This record gives sequence, structure tokens and C-alpha cells, in this order.
Amino acid sequence: MIRSAKEWGLALLLISTVFVIAIGLIDRMVMPAYTRHNETVEIPDIVEMQQAQADSVLQRAGFELMVESGRYDSHYPEGTVIDQNPQAFSETKPGRRVYVTISSGEQMCVMPNLIGKSDRDAVFTAHSSGLALKEDNVGYEYSNYYPTGVIMAQSIPPGTKLKKDTHIHVTSSLGALPTEFTIPSLIGQPFDRARKIVLTSGLILGEVTYSVNVKLLPNTVMGQSPSAGTLAE
Repeated sequence: MIRSAKEWGLALLLISTVFVIAIGLIDRMVMPAYTRHNETVEIPDIVEMQQAQADSVLQRAGFELMVESGRYDSHYPEGTVIDQNPQAFSETKPGRRVYVTISSGEQMCVMPNLIGKSDRDAVFTAHSSGLALKEDNVGYEYSNYYPTGVIMAQSIPPGTKLKKDTHIHVTSSLGALPTEFTIPSLIGQPFDRARKIVLTSGLILGEVTYSVNVKLLPNTVMGQSPSAGTLAE
């Protein structure tokens, strides 16, 4: 049976209409269901959580934790989340990866071996290691083994892990013990320098008294006893 052109036209129109309707249904119902169109979830706040806890929280919310980097931070214990991307409370599709930065804890310094170094090298080495070695933290003793100006002892063993800027103490050698001492001249010296001169001369600083003198700078030595040049035990 031969169909007329009108019948063929109606058939094509019907097929086209069904096709358009099918495309519309797929676009409006099937595809959104497949791609989760317009479905978003709020990302939890995991900053300040330990990594294991943060991972568990993200999994329950439908996200995946990825460690992006680590960073030293003295404010957060080691293993704590200190940053996240995307940020907390932002809306996004479930299943997304959340990249985090984990605290490596406070950066520690390692105590170097200062024994055998000169006074100047010891100060430089300590400071380069992130530790504090001040003039007031240097003691002096005589030694028949270590030459003058060489560190012979330190308060903390080498290799010990310490917090940054920890104050350390060392003992510097005055060389071999002499048979007699000559009292050095301290008058006119700033008190801190006079104190160091006394100690490095193998003597002990005695009583310190204070008096007003408007012609001198504060903390300037005006007198001493015994006098300079005196021989002493």
C-alpha cells in the first residue's frame, strides 16, 4: 500500500514531536539525576581538628580529604589541620576533594657542639642554629687542656632538640692557671665590660656600690679595690 505525501508528513511530524519530547525529558529528568544538577553540600569546618578526625568528618559529609602540604606552626600541635581549600561553609557538589595543610608542630633547633670552638665561633654557631648565647651566659675557668678563648663546656649536650631562642650557657677557657694575678684597671669602664674583665682575669667580682656623679655616664666604674696593678692570689 503506497502512502500519500500527507501521511508521510504526519508520520515525520509525529516522530519529530516524540523525539523533541524525549530530549526534553532526558534534559530535565535523566541528566540532572545523573549529574546531581543543582545538588550542593556545605563543606564542614575542619580547621584545628586532628587529621584523622577531619578525615572522618569529611567522609560523613561526602568529601575526600587530601593532604596538600605541611608547615611548621608553633600555635598548632603536630598533625592539626591549619588550612583547608575549599573554605569551610562553602557550597559545592558532594564527592569533591578538600585539600588541607597539616601542622608539623613547632620547629625545633638542634644543639650544636660548641666545645673546642673559639668564643666568637661559638656565638655565631649558636645564633645560626636558632639559639641564644649572650655574653652574660659565658663563664670562665682555667684549663691546662683548652687554650685561652676556647669553649671547654656547654650546658646542654650536642644533638638535643630545643625550642627556638633557648638560652644556653658555655664555659670559656682562661688557659693554664698562672702563679699570680695582677688586678686589672677598671676605672672609666662601663660596668658590663668591667665585669667581663674581672671574670676573664680569673678573679671574682666583689661587692658593688653605687654613687652619683653627673660628670660620668650611668654605670661607669669610678673606683676599685684593690687598685690596678696590685698582685693577688
